[in-house]
Amino acid sequence: MRSLRRRFEVGCRVVAFALIGWLIGTSIFPAPRRVVERASSSDVLARLPSWTRTPSSAALHATLDAAPSPLGVAWLAALRHAGHVVTWNGAPPASIAVAEPVIAPSGGVRVNVAAPANSRLILADVAGTIDSTRVTRDGLGAGFTVPLSLDSLSLHVDRQPLTVARPNDVAPRAVLVVGDAGWEAKFVAGALEERGWKVVTRFAVAPGVDVRATEQPRIDTASLAAIIAIDSSVGTLGAAVQRFVEQGGGLVLAGSSAGARSVSALAPGSVGPRIRRNVAATDTIGLGTTGYFPVAAVREDAIALERRGSGVTVAARRVGTGRVLQVGYDDSWRWRMAGASGSEAAHREWWSRVVSSVAYAPATLEGEPKIFDAPVVALFGRLGPPRPAPVTSRGGVDSRLLLAIILALLLVEWTSRRLRGLR
Repeated sequence: MRSLRRRFEVGCRVVAFALIGWLIGTSIFPAPRRVVERASSSDVLARLPSWTRTPSSAALHATLDAAPSPLGVAWLAALRHAGHVVTWNGAPPASIAVAEPVIAPSGGVRVNVAAPANSRLILADVAGTIDSTRVTRDGLGAGFTVPLSLDSLSLHVDRQPLTVARPNDVAPRAVLVVGDAGWEAKFVAGALEERGWKVVTRFAVAPGVDVRATEQPRIDTASLAAIIAIDSSVGTLGAAVQRFVEQGGGLVLAGSSAGARSVSALAPGSVGPRIRRNVAATDTIGLGTTGYFPVAAVREDAIALERRGSGVTVAARRVGTGRVLQVGYDDSWRWRMAGASGSEAAHREWWSRVVSSVAYAPATLEGEPKIFDAPVVALFGRLGPPRPAPVTSRGGVDSRLLLAIILALLLVEWTSRRLRGLR
């Protein structure tokens, strides 16, 4: 019993002297108090200069409903490298904007945006708001085509701002129109020429007899931006079409041309039986009221772009680095000739958009301005995933409490020794 009591007394003395040593050490080398500086999306940029002057022991935390600008994200990352603990939380809308030139004689910019479903999108430039829309429930994003813009383009996805520069304009190369001599081939070529495209024609007037342009270009991307096949006579071009598409060239297969042996492997689908719309002779004809060959058995790697009832009228597919568009309409000239007022201009615009969607243009990455913005991706990449704010440190234990514990331990030891008759 006495041995156990002596051990208890020694323990009290050891703990008391250990606490005294710890107090002496902390008085010589005091532990810094941890402070957490906080900011929200609206004031994080304004707080950055003052955060830069704070000691590295201070933790920095931002609550974000929108990712900061690239400058803000880079500044926060620099503070982290300087020794600060930098964290963030919140739910900024994950969005990406990409600007690309419209491959057409008139130029322009196409801005594609990926954003959450039901997001409100507003597009503007330095002159003001250009357009706005709302992402549908399927959450596939949205796109804008801007014929003319001043300097950079700014987007707002709800509260999230994005900025993309206007890409350099690209001059399109020639378009080759191949088909039997007829109304459709004539008016497709005419519509494109009226929109400013350089058109080269190759029309068959009899088996084995073609009417060609004086200078027939080579079928490669150095000479052509796209080939438009009006009908199955495209088969006379042979394997050159496939090589052209695989190199990046565009191919439009109109009407029944997708059934030609030399291009059937490139087509987004097979050619179904022709569907004729019942339109009276006195009715105004539109594109939807003309006949068409439906795109049947759409391939797994293709996508249907337009439907009329149960039939697919337009489908697209990637082949190599090129694009193939299958258009079921084979008499769009009726729309131009028998349509309502403005149908002639609409016919020109529609065919120009069709060619522009597949046309080849050489890449010009050197000197290209920033045409891609993904602020939330940059935020994750530089600062990591969202985390809760660090806990604020209140400093060390109160020295008065430690002194009281030391005195209590020494008093207990002294009392125990006195009760055993020791001094």
